[in-house]
Amino acid sequence: MAGVEAPAEAGGRFFQVAFAADVAHVASVRCAVRELLGAWGLESFADVALLAAGELMANAIQHGCGNNDETVTVSAWCTADELLIGVGDPSSVQPRRRFAGERDESGRGLELVAAMVDRWGSELAPGRHGKRVWIAFRTTSKEAEA
Repeated sequence: MAGVEAPAEAGGRFFQVAFAADVAHVASVRCAVRELLGAWGLESFADVALLAAGELMANAIQHGCGNNDETVTVSAWCTADELLIGVGDPSSVQPRRRFAGERDESGRGLELVAAMVDRWGSELAPGRHGKRVWIAFRTTSKEAEA
């Protein structure tokens, strides 16, 4: 695991770390996100961000990687009014929301993520294979912008 923090444009903050595609690293992703949010003064988003980032990491490993030799990249950046977390994997297959039945053992992850965040989406990696699934949280209230 290697993290690199670099300044983002317009006074934002950026962080990126890569993990081997192994479910054992989901806990490490949660720890990294918790530390980062603490350093950025965004502790109030920690619980929901950890849950959503962990779900995206697990999905990337299960659906976006063929083996443990591949890498999953977790990024976080903060602008003046939004916290974004992205998880990249080597597959270009876009995620799709499923509607799991009562007896289904899986298929609820993106529904849970969608319910927890302000917005989410995915995009193909520019110029190479792979994709990034991202989630966003508003860090300012709509009333504060008025």
